[in-house]
Amino acid sequence: MRPASGTPWWLWPNLLNLDSPLLAVIWQEQFARVAGISPALGDRVLLFCCTWLVYCADRMLDVAGSGGKLETARHTIQLQGRSVWLGVSVGVIAIALGLAVAMLNSRAWLGGGVLLVLTAAHFAATHRWPMLRNRFWPKEWHVGFVFSLGCALQVWSVAPGAWPGLLLPVIGFGALCALSCSHITAWEVVTADRDDPGSLLNAHPLFVRRLSWFDIALALLAMLTAATLGKGADQHAMVAVGFSALGLAWLHDRCDRYSARFLRAMADFGLYSPLLFFVFTG
Repeated sequence: MRPASGTPWWLWPNLLNLDSPLLAVIWQEQFARVAGISPALGDRVLLFCCTWLVYCADRMLDVAGSGGKLETARHTIQLQGRSVWLGVSVGVIAIALGLAVAMLNSRAWLGGGVLLVLTAAHFAATHRWPMLRNRFWPKEWHVGFVFSLGCALQVWSVAPGAWPGLLLPVIGFGALCALSCSHITAWEVVTADRDDPGSLLNAHPLFVRRLSWFDIALALLAMLTAATLGKGADQHAMVAVGFSALGLAWLHDRCDRYSARFLRAMADFGLYSPLLFFVFTG
């Protein structure tokens, strides 16, 4: 796997498909703090593996359907190292299956099955059957909320009674992820999205043109919600959503100053905001 020489260090987590799994583990910890539990190491590893596999599979399907015409560095490295990615994927699948059998309860299996169906629907609509796409619910929004549910799944399965407290943080983070995915589409403008009449770019042009407004609206709503909550992990979660949404707005208003690959990397890094609370609150 050899991307172009001079690849900056900050791009490697994205090229190696590590940034989104790390994001998932960070927000799993945030949700766990809201629920008042501490995830086992196996829970964290399992979520990391499952997220890595989903994103790796998505990139493999992108490459398979590209006809060799690749527009991003992450797809180029996927094509160059297909055998390596396949071998690593087999190992990660084995680890994930072993952990799932050993650790998941019936609620986790049921919820995981629902998320698997939602993920499969995304893959089918994006890579196989375009007629399944819904112009009123773009893939970016679908991915964002499914990602948030996946981060909270094991927390909910271990502490099902905590769901009322988890509801607002999960919805807030889902909206944040949906906006982040929308920004990636707007910043990269790949051919598949540009030429698809049902894509976010073409079906929701006003939303795309006003993305930073939606970022700011989410940030204000999250901060106002946080102000109504008592001091605790749920408040921290909503403040983190607000910080990250403001960061996306700041980047979007200056997107012409940065490369698309830098913006793509920051779309995930900018959502690591719960780390601030982990550092200062322990």
